[in-house]
Amino acid sequence: MMKLGLIGVGKVGSQILTDIQYLNLFSDIVVIDTNEALARGEILDHQHAQGLKATSHIRINCGDYQDLVDADVVVVTASIATDPNLPDRTALTKGNVEVVTDVMNRINAVTQQPLIVIVSNPVDTMTYVATQVNDYPNEKIMGTGTLLESARFRTLIANHYDIDPKSVEAFVIGEHGQHAVPVWSKVTIAGMLLDEFEVLSGKPQIDRKVITQQIDKVSFDVFRDKGWTNVAIAKTTVELVKSLVLNEKSILPLTSLTTDGRLAISLPTLVTRQGIGQVYNISLDTTEFQQFEQAQAYIQKTIDTYYHK
Repeated sequence: MMKLGLIGVGKVGSQILTDIQYLNLFSDIVVIDTNEALARGEILDHQHAQGLKATSHIRINCGDYQDLVDADVVVVTASIATDPNLPDRTALTKGNVEVVTDVMNRINAVTQQPLIVIVSNPVDTMTYVATQVNDYPNEKIMGTGTLLESARFRTLIANHYDIDPKSVEAFVIGEHGQHAVPVWSKVTIAGMLLDEFEVLSGKPQIDRKVITQQIDKVSFDVFRDKGWTNVAIAKTTVELVKSLVLNEKSILPLTSLTTDGRLAISLPTLVTRQGIGQVYNISLDTTEFQQFEQAQAYIQKTIDTYYHK
């Protein structure tokens, strides 16, 4: 008997609810949103899908924070309204500091049991804020970090070579946003370094600069054309939740509080049923190291500008 809390049921939260009910991981899902009518409508819509043979019959209820007392995982997507024309995700910071502070205080008032997955943007700063507002165990708090950029990175590389993205081993660290750092020095395709793969396959040389520029830009292409992004971030969040619940001991590029406690940033991270297991401060080439330093400085500036304890 596993229980999920979902706080915020906008476009992203709704998609997470859709995806997660097909995994058969949770017998209970509690949905919390300041717009109770929206929450009730989403729940009713999802309950109707349970009349189909392909959908499991699980309890999905509109609730409040008291209902999280026995939750195993809580996913936080709550956010102020997002404008498709915003310059970048940090434009949401001031409003979402208040949102995440309120959410964490309400959770902490009833329980310190569940793992907390932060999706709200800017996710690195919001993950930091979530660790600061009370004494909730920091190892139980993580942000989705650069999971989505890593998926985009693999897809962009695969598209260039006309191969399956699952054959590409590649990841991104740093900030979820403009200061994402693709770790080109560790990219392989079925175990082959890119130079070797290009020689053996006869494929044209990849333009690393162009791909790097595309990693964050493509999210805003979706935003401007569609009005929001929800499908890919929901899928990455659900895969993370699955890994946590099944104790798969995955190593994923997630955001967590740094050892010095100054900020939160994304690095390859071992996660277990207990939360953050180990963060790996991997070796980087000179360019990657400089970019990672810039990502840290950018997140630090955002925290210093908008968050005051």
